[in-house]
Amino acid sequence: MKLNYRDKVILGILLAVIIAIAGFVGLIKPKNEEIKEDEALLVVKQEEQADLEARIARIQPLKTNIDETYEETNKLISDFIPLSEIDSAVKVDQYMQHYAEECGVRIENLEISANKESSLDYYYLESEGLPSQEMRDMADLNGEYAEQDAKYNAESNALSQRNVETIIQSQYGVKVTGTKEALWNYLKAIEELKKTMIVNQVRIEDYSFGADALEAEGGTPQPSVDETAPDEEQPETTDENAEQPVETTPDESAETPAPAQAPAQLTIDEADTSEIQLVISLYSVYDMPKPNTEEE
Repeated sequence: MKLNYRDKVILGILLAVIIAIAGFVGLIKPKNEEIKEDEALLVVKQEEQADLEARIARIQPLKTNIDETYEETNKLISDFIPLSEIDSAVKVDQYMQHYAEECGVRIENLEISANKESSLDYYYLESEGLPSQEMRDMADLNGEYAEQDAKYNAESNALSQRNVETIIQSQYGVKVTGTKEALWNYLKAIEELKKTMIVNQVRIEDYSFGADALEAEGGTPQPSVDETAPDEEQPETTDENAEQPVETTPDESAETPAPAQAPAQLTIDEADTSEIQLVISLYSVYDMPKPNTEEE
């Protein structure tokens, strides 16, 4: 069958349309779908990027907050005795020994307990009200007394509701002897120690530091005598007219009176010395390792 020119032109146009449609269906449409999928994926990735950027923006303030919390914690625990210094009875003794050495007191007896967990209670006033509380409440017509009571008990009420923390405790019992000045210096050194330490008991053996014993003897403290000091020599007389001593023969029948003995007297050191017994609780906590906020 022969095609004329017109039919050839129409057939060419049809072939071109078919090729165009086939190309669109086979090439352009899949690409278009792929583009739409990529655009959807791009939206998802952009959202993830925004989320990561928001997290990164929060990291630095979080690092700063962690570092500040660590520094603040170190300040809070700085009042506690380092655990490395009292983690054994030997170290507790070493920690406290130099106060005795510096103040010049002598340790007579020492008892140290092993470390244990203990609660750090709060010290506050617990009031059960006045003996006439009922009468006070009846007289409180305008609520003035109730307001005064609320202000007075506000601190104790707040402390009584706080959680009690658990810490590490070691007890140090010591008996020391020294002069009044040395013992006072020893107690003062412990008082001025800016650490979590509580003196649970102080007992002084002789509050008068020898004054009562001295008064009972009816004397005054005498300085101790150096027995090695040479006796003073009596001067020799050269007066020829001086009477010469007459030699006499003692009468064996005569009784020689015994020399009077002087009453015993305290020395200055003995009169100013006493003994005190102390029970001291030392508190410590575990150190917090510094967090590593520099890792990426």
